[in-house]
Amino acid sequence: MIPHGRPALDIDSVAQRAGVSRSTFERHRAAAFRAAVTPLPGSKRPLLYDAAQVDAHLSGKPVPALPTEPDPSDLLTDAEAGAIAGVTASTIRSDAATGLIAPGRELYGRRWWTRAEADARATRKTEFKGRTPGARDTTPRSRRPKGPTVDQVAAELHRAAAGDRGPVTAVGIAMQYDVSTRTAQRLIAKARTTHP
Repeated sequence: MIPHGRPALDIDSVAQRAGVSRSTFERHRAAAFRAAVTPLPGSKRPLLYDAAQVDAHLSGKPVPALPTEPDPSDLLTDAEAGAIAGVTASTIRSDAATGLIAPGRELYGRRWWTRAEADARATRKTEFKGRTPGARDTTPRSRRPKGPTVDQVAAELHRAAAGDRGPVTAVGIAMQYDVSTRTAQRLIAKARTTHP
C-alpha cells in the first residue's frame, strides 16, 4: 500500500536521492538503510519505500511512522485490493482488463488501485462477485461427449465386411458420431491398420 500523499521510491530512486549509483549504495549503505527503513506494506518486486522515511534516514533524522488511518486515495496492489473486495488478486486483474473495475495506474512496473475502487468492487452483488479467495470448483464442467474410439470404428468396418451394414465412409462416421470429417478419416485409417 502506498499511503495517499506519500510518494514511493524504489531502490534506484533511493540511491539517486543519496547521490550515489545503485551499485555503490548496495555495497556501502544498503544494509544500514534496510535496517532502518521498512518497505511499504504489500510492495514486492520491486520493494518500495516511503519518500519521507527515506529522506529522514538519509539526513540522519528519526524515521517517521506511516499513517495508520485508511484513506480512499491510498494505492493498493492487486492482492490488497482483492482482500478488501473479497476476491482473488487474479479477479482484480481480470476485472481491470474487462472494464469491471478501473484499469488502475502503473507505478514502478506494477498496477495499483485506490482503496475507493476496491471498496466499490466489494459492494458488487454476490452472484457477480467473481472468484473468492479459497473457492474451489465443486461442480465439474460440462463436457462434450467423447467421440468414437478406434475400436468402435473397427467394429463398424467389421460389420460392413460381414454385410451387416453399408460401406463405412468418413462422411457417414462423421455424421454418426458428430465429429469432423477429418477426424473420421483418421479414425478409419487407424482402425484399418490396427484392426485388420
